[in-house]
Amino acid sequence: MLSCSNDETINTLRTEGIVINRERVIAYFPKNSIPENRMNEIVDTINLGITLADRYIGGPYDWQVFKNKQLAYYFCEGNFMSTTSKEGDIFIPVWRAQSNQSPWLHETMHILLRSSNGNWNPKSRPMNLFKMPMWLTEGMAEFLAMKISYEYHIPKFDIFESGGYTKVDSVSNILLKQEKGSHILKYIGKPGIMIKLFTKKRWSVAPTFYNCSSSFTKYLVETYGLDKILYAYSNYKHEIETIEGLTGKTINELKEEWLARIKQI
Repeated sequence: MLSCSNDETINTLRTEGIVINRERVIAYFPKNSIPENRMNEIVDTINLGITLADRYIGGPYDWQVFKNKQLAYYFCEGNFMSTTSKEGDIFIPVWRAQSNQSPWLHETMHILLRSSNGNWNPKSRPMNLFKMPMWLTEGMAEFLAMKISYEYHIPKFDIFESGGYTKVDSVSNILLKQEKGSHILKYIGKPGIMIKLFTKKRWSVAPTFYNCSSSFTKYLVETYGLDKILYAYSNYKHEIETIEGLTGKTINELKEEWLARIKQI
């Protein structure tokens, strides 16, 4: 599951690939990989998605590093996990884009929410792996991708089989009742990454982790307001304590409220 985010691949795409420009997107495709009309369809969808994401989250906010900026997407050959770089580039397997199985909106949210206060990209700070609130960084990106897709009727591939915005809570409740559910639940609301997500066992835990993370984030946003949770998200290294300060409750109390809520759905 190697990424294509290396200098050689990037330079090859820039110099030998097909480049497509839109207002908020510059996209690089391998030459002869997919029909050019399909490339334009993909880029048009992403460009629209960025516009709608901006509309939903409000702003632009002072802390947004990439507010009103063009985002770079590299569509690479091979099979790897879609990702973003410390520079703000987005890397997606071209086969996923061609077959409408790309988590482009999720990855886009990571970049649109990149904070000038700092970010948790492990390539710039390896120790971040042990401190980052991964449940929030991934949960916010996935929740917003689901919500924006639902509100504006734009396509989103359901990579974690959440059922979408209207079903993620009930699906999370079902997943938590499974044998591995209690183990994965420990990572929700806590700092640090879940190591199994970066191993061959990723797909045995990823649906539960990502769905519960986005469901918990959904609860926080819809109970206490998007503006407050976005502000906490942007407050690098102090996200959890900021949430606690803005809600007047500990993260454990908030987690219990969320669990009680999804059991009723």
